[in-house]
Formats: sequence, C-alpha cells, structure tokens
Amino acid sequence: MQAMRKLEITSSLFWLEIFLDGAIVSAITVALVRYFVKSKRLIAREDLSLESTLLRTGIIALGVEVMLMLIIPLVRLSATGLTTFILDGLFFALITTLLIHYLLLKPTNLIPLNQHSLIDKILALRSFLLFCYLSSLSLFLLLLLNVYQQQHQSYITHAIDQEEPQLALIKNSLNDRISKAALDTLMLARQENLQLLLNGDTEALHRLTRDYANLASIKPVYEQIRFIDTQGTEMIRVDQGTLGPVVINQTNLQNKLNRYYFTDSIKLSYGQIYISPMDLNIEHGRIELPYKPIVRTATPVFDRQGVKRGIIIINLNASTLFTQLKQDAENTAGELMLLNENGYWLFGHEREAAWAFMFPEYKDRTMEKYYPGIWQQIRDHDKGAFASPYGYFIFATIATGRTGTESAAQNKLAADLRWPEWKLVSLASPEDISLAYNNILIPLVMFFILTAAVTGAGSLLYFRIQRKNLIAQQQIEHLAHHDMLTGLCNRNLFIQILELQLANFKRTKEPLALLYMDLDNFKPINDKYGHEAGDYVLKQFAYRLKKILRETDTLARLGGDEFAAILPSFGDQEQLKIIAQRIITVMEQPFIFNGQPLCIGISIGIAIHFKGLPLESLLHEADQAMYEAKRTQVNSFYFAEVDEN
Repeated sequence: MQAMRKLEITSSLFWLEIFLDGAIVSAITVALVRYFVKSKRLIAREDLSLESTLLRTGIIALGVEVMLMLIIPLVRLSATGLTTFILDGLFFALITTLLIHYLLLKPTNLIPLNQHSLIDKILALRSFLLFCYLSSLSLFLLLLLNVYQQQHQSYITHAIDQEEPQLALIKNSLNDRISKAALDTLMLARQENLQLLLNGDTEALHRLTRDYANLASIKPVYEQIRFIDTQGTEMIRVDQGTLGPVVINQTNLQNKLNRYYFTDSIKLSYGQIYISPMDLNIEHGRIELPYKPIVRTATPVFDRQGVKRGIIIINLNASTLFTQLKQDAENTAGELMLLNENGYWLFGHEREAAWAFMFPEYKDRTMEKYYPGIWQQIRDHDKGAFASPYGYFIFATIATGRTGTESAAQNKLAADLRWPEWKLVSLASPEDISLAYNNILIPLVMFFILTAAVTGAGSLLYFRIQRKNLIAQQQIEHLAHHDMLTGLCNRNLFIQILELQLANFKRTKEPLALLYMDLDNFKPINDKYGHEAGDYVLKQFAYRLKKILRETDTLARLGGDEFAAILPSFGDQEQLKIIAQRIITVMEQPFIFNGQPLCIGISIGIAIHFKGLPLESLLHEADQAMYEAKRTQVNSFYFAEVDEN
C-alpha cells in the first residue's frame, strides 16, 4: 500500500496513488498465481483457460486493493503507518485468497455450458451483471467519499493557511503599539528637563509636566504618564481625561510602592524596559469603573551621577487594542480571542469569563474550564493549528519581551523577569468550517445518483440485449440439435448423448437400453389425409411417448417415422417389456384429426448394452430387432439377441 508514497504524490492526486498501488499489487498477485498454476500447486477451473484465470485474478486483486485503499482513509484508524500497512496486507490476502479460490480455483462439477437451461444462463448473466454493477458502484461511491474527504481537508488547510497570516498581522500590530510606548518611555527617561529636575531645578517640573501633557494629547492611547521616585511616590502624573490630558495636582498623587509593576521595574538597569501583564486599572485600591484594560511600559531613571532616582511609566490603554481586535475579527474565519499566559480571557469568546483573574471568586474561569484539554496544546507551542471537538483552533503567541526595543546585552540583567506573553487564538466552529465544503456535498450526491441511474440503465439495457442473444442462441442450438416438428432430439444430438451414456457406463457399470421405434401404416395417412395429418400424428405420438418415459430417458426422432429412446438404469428385461407394452397401448388409441380417427401401429426393437459392445453394434442390433418385430406382427416389440460375452 505504501509503494508509491516515495513518489511524493500530492493529496489532490490520491486516486493516482490508489490505482498505481493497486496495479502493482495486482501484477504481483497474477505472477504468484501463474507460478503456482504452472507448478501444479494450484488447479484452475476446468472451464477457464490459463489466460482467463490470470486476467480474472488481476481484476479481483485490483478491485480488492483499490476498495481497501479507499476504505482505510475513511475509517481514520488511530494506527501508525506500519500498522495500517499490515492491516491492509492481511485483509487483502484474506479477501483475495477466498475470491480466487471460490471463483477461479475451486473444482467444478457443473454440466457443460451448452447443456445449461436457458433460465440458468439468464440467471447467471443477471447475477454476474448485478455483481459487477454493485461492485463498480461501491468503488465509485468510495472514490467520491474520498474526494469529499480530500476536499474537506483541503478546505481546512486552506482556511488555516489564510488564518495564520491574519493572526500574524494582528500580532505585529499589537507589538508595534507596545514597542512605540516602550520607545516613548525610554525617550522620557532621558529628557534634559528630567535631569534638571533631579538636580533641583524647580522650574523644570513645570516644563516636564507640560512635555507629558503634550505627549498625552498627541497619543490619547496613553492613559497615564508618570514619574515615580524610588519610594514609590508619584512626582508627576498626567491622566487622559474625557476632554484631553489632565495634570494631577500634588495633593492627589498616590504612592505605588507596593504595586507589582513598581517593584519589578525599579530593579532594572539603565536602558532596560519593563512591560507589565495586561490587567484592569486600579485606583486607590479599587478596580476603576468602567473597566480600563492597561499595559504598562516602564524604565528606571538615573541622574548624571548614575544614581537610580525612580521610574518613568506609561499606562497604555488597551481598550483601543480591543477595538482594533474587533475590526480585525471581521477578517478572520473564526472567533478571535486574546488570552493571558495563564489561560484567562482578556478579549473574545467567553465574555462572562473575561478578566476573571482580577476577581478572587472567578479564579476558575479559565480556558481549561470551558474547553478541557485545549489550553495545554496552546500554551506549550508558539503557534499552530489543530482540530478539536469544539472546532479548529489556530493560534499565535504575542511575546511582549521581544519588542525589539532593547538589545540582548541590555536586557541581560533582567533575564530573571518573565515578560508577559499573550495567546492570540482564532476558533472556527465545525459549522463554520463545514459551511463551505458542504456546498460540494449536494453536487457529489447528485453526480452519484445520476451516475448510478445511467450505469444502471446501461446495465439493464445490456442485460436485455444479452438475454435476447441468449434466447436467439438457444433457439439456434435447439434447431441444430432438435427436430423442428416434434421438438425431440435429432439424430446428431441423439448420437452425442448415446456416446456420453456409453462412456458413463464404463464408469458406473449401470445398465443401458436402446429402443428403436417405427410407425406402421403411417404412409397411407400421409397419402390420404395429407402431410398436415401426418405431422399431427407425429407430434401427438411424441407427446404420448414423453408421458410414458422418464425425464432421465432420451427420446429422439431419427427421421421420417423412425424414433429412438435411450433408457439408462432401466432395471431388468421385465421392466423393459412393461415400458414397451405401454407404448403399444397408447398407440392403439386413435389420433383424432379434424374429427377423423387415425389409427397407426408401432414396431419396437430393444437392444441392451453389454460391456465391449460398440456404439454401432448397439444401434444395428436395435434396428434389426425393430425389423424383426415388424415382420412378426403389428404393434409388437422384439429384443435383440446379443452375446454378453
């Protein structure tokens, strides 16, 4: 089954792989059968030539292998390639061996084909055509199912291929926003006015505050811009208000000494950037309403003497990021979601679970709860796609620590800090994925029905034509071997059957008798009443004779008014006398033709076959016995005297 895999045939040409593999397996099977038949290890059926046996072997092997290769992809076994290969080989060997044995190699004791009844021939033809039709239709159906499955997989692959670049664009857009905030943070940390403020210039405070307000007005996504000293106290703070930037006065500034973003960022060295996880903004110990999703970028501030004096921090309002995500979601096949590194929703599908990590009572509302077994596959890989009972997940990782704003050397001291990572996920439900490829299901079903109807009609038409041919052939064979008037065997067929019976006598030693019959006073009936009356008498005589003799007996018209009968296993001579007397009795009853009684007699010669008696002698002895009966008296029989030795 795997023979053609090395050719690296694409999935769109899977049917080529199937038939190439089938052809190879078929050729091997034919070669093996030919070898075994030639070496007399197998015996083919008597009615099949070697060429016919090998041809049918190839067809059987090809059909079985093609059917198996079409079925196996539909079953979707959770087995390895080697296991599938072994299963295919076992099933192929079993099915092919049985079919070849019973269809090609099993000895047959059937009578010769030319002796089959017409009904038997027609039934055999119908069965053969029905088998071929159903087998071909099954293969065609399996082929269409595989095409459907291939189209399904092709669409999924295409959808994933389109989704991954879209996720990459969204990822790059988010990273770009964070990178710009990080660059602005570094720029603010190196301002000249900040250095002047650190050196005690009180006027620098106003200029610095104005700089922060100007930056906030240019970039409204900056929810807060702050300078916090080493004690966690806010020295400068500009918030984003509804009408623009708002400078917070000294009395409303807060201390952030215990906030995680301060304790993490104050540890950094010169030029290093801190990026916080995304969470909700908290003011005075409470979550601010309405919710404001925030990502913070921070960097330490050093004076000219290299002494750390605090941090610069920018709160990036992620609400605009979510707005962008909603717009981007329109271009994705699935439903877009953004999750943090612990599997909590920040944006997307489960809105009642969003920001659950901010509330102690909702700590269990992770992706693992809603989609068991999925989060681990997403968490452990940077990007990918896979199918699940819930649909198809396509995901990418937004690694905020690789924004490109700092070099590896600069960030070396911050290696112990784990920058936040987010998972951007697109979930395409089975219905969404199925919608497109289901459009090909109806055409395939219609195509199958149309093909089945056309081929069925063609098979039926072919059957009717062949049936007519069989009937015509049967009629021709009947006319060639039977008397047209009486329907009895003619002389040629009678001689052939007699030869078979004599050959059978050598094997079975069963007795065989031959009756030779001639009608008396038949010619006057022809002369007086015409040939029509003579034909009527002959037909009526044949009818009466059939009622007396057994079905195993052979009755023939040898010509004119001469008839003969072969009686195998007749019993004994007394039984033959009874049969002959019955024939004479029915002949004594007149034949009524057009109201006229026609009376004729019969003379019967009887010869019993003994071993060593040739065919010609048996016919001659029966003929001579018939003439002896005719000389004796009308309506009589006479036994031929044959020496048994």
